[in-house]
Amino acid sequence: MKNLYLRSMLAAACAVTLAACGGSGGNLYLQVAVSGLAKDGLILLNDGERLPVTAGLSSAVFTKLVKTDDRYDITIAQQPKGAVCTIINGVGKASSYSVTTAQVNCKTNTYPLSGTITGLTADGLRLVMAPNRTSPLKGVTAYEFTSVDDGAAYGISILDQPTGLTCRFQGSKSADGSDTVGTMGSAATTAATLDCTPQ
Repeated sequence: MKNLYLRSMLAAACAVTLAACGGSGGNLYLQVAVSGLAKDGLILLNDGERLPVTAGLSSAVFTKLVKTDDRYDITIAQQPKGAVCTIINGVGKASSYSVTTAQVNCKTNTYPLSGTITGLTADGLRLVMAPNRTSPLKGVTAYEFTSVDDGAAYGISILDQPTGLTCRFQGSKSADGSDTVGTMGSAATTAATLDCTPQ
């Protein structure tokens, strides 16, 4: 009888200890697959736990263990700066088959990058910003690349000069002025002016 009493007291003490430490008796890690995250700032939330996810990661794991049949509801507490993320299969009941099915898909915001052109009196100009190209026609006063990732480093080069003209980017660091570099902003951004003069 004494041994039974001691065992009961020990079990009660263990239960109190687990409760005090926040233990739930779970043995499953709740994992999230991540794709397309190129920006920092993403924070996921489940059962009160905030999980920061840094750019470039392909998966993230919550530290709180869950038990089979525990409900989970993963939400986005904070979007990364300059991107939008969505969750697939973020709500469910935990089991060894379901705790790795949640997925976060992220897409970096894109904006137009444009610049002024002066003196373009002939056709033939071709600009390239890998992998995109644009061919402004004579008489136009601007060039544009429509979708450039927020915060991305860019480089625009003159692939072909227009007939009878030489075009140069203002402020270019190259000897012939044939390219310009910069960093995309978090909105429509203006790149260097391209000046064209007769050869």
